[in-house]
Amino acid sequence: MQLSIFSIQEPVLNNKPIDRGTFMAAAQFVTALNFAGEFELLSLSAMNNQQGNAKKGGLVFVRNGTLKMHPEIYDHLALISISSICAGSVYFHGRDKIAAGIANLPYSDGLLNLEGAEEDYMAFKRLCSPVSRFFLLQAKKVQWSAILSAFRFLMVDGIWDVVNFVAHAINQADADVLACAQLLENMQKQDWYPRFCMSVKDYYASRYPLSKIRLEAELPEMA
Repeated sequence: MQLSIFSIQEPVLNNKPIDRGTFMAAAQFVTALNFAGEFELLSLSAMNNQQGNAKKGGLVFVRNGTLKMHPEIYDHLALISISSICAGSVYFHGRDKIAAGIANLPYSDGLLNLEGAEEDYMAFKRLCSPVSRFFLLQAKKVQWSAILSAFRFLMVDGIWDVVNFVAHAINQADADVLACAQLLENMQKQDWYPRFCMSVKDYYASRYPLSKIRLEAELPEMA
């Protein structure tokens, strides 16, 4: 499926440098917008990846506890989780290197920058476990399917610009924690927002409904 292509024409002014943790949090929020119908997005703050720092940050969201958990929900959670690490990797390596190496990612773990995010990566792998059990697939295949999917979403033309927009909003906010409702309201005022929504819709349709065939087809043959 061809994803929508768009770009943000006007740069966002910013006086403070934006660190990796801010982009990681921004990517979680932008990725979570793919699943806004399943979750209530509450707040967002920059992620602190310094070892020993209890203040982790990132996206805070909830889901109605009476709703049934099923493989697609775990896949949504896994994608939101790994999107921060993927964004941190884009920040570290640059978009060109990620785009060039994405076809070989299952054989190039080095493109995933896990510095300070080791616990997040373990949590991501746990979220993939129910999916691998349900579809009777190797855990590694399900994990790499999600990693590739998250990278491909960030590589869609215009999506990294939206991540950049959100990162600037976090960086310029008066408070450490930004309300997701306020952030989304600001996004909806932008000229590019309808095109962003179309890209989100196309991305969702390219992955769901989740199936064993789709998960296997996305990956090259793995040992």
